[in-house]
Amino acid sequence: MRVRKFSPLRIPANNVPNTVRFYREVFDLPTEFGINEARHLYFDKQSIIFHEEPDAEPITVQVVVRDHQETVINHLINYEVTQTKPATENEDGRHVIFYIDDIDGNHIEVIANK
Repeated sequence: MRVRKFSPLRIPANNVPNTVRFYREVFDLPTEFGINEARHLYFDKQSIIFHEEPDAEPITVQVVVRDHQETVINHLINYEVTQTKPATENEDGRHVIFYIDDIDGNHIEVIANK
């Protein structure tokens, strides 16, 4: 996916390496190489930090992508990511919101072009 916006930049995880791999693969986010490469991904010149927090309450991550609805559907199928509820149309009528969870139960809203 071609990510345009990503928020928040700090995400709790039960197993940081597995969670980093999920976000790297599903959202095509690059690794931040160096001392933190096992715990950080990189987006728009900023680190996305995954921190070990096994008992954390799930958060909602919002990912805005440049892709269209059909591309996102195919991408989720290819990576075997299940939608947690049916996609909805955004109030502006130009975007579709997909609802998925990461492997730690954090909720993700993927906002794509219609």
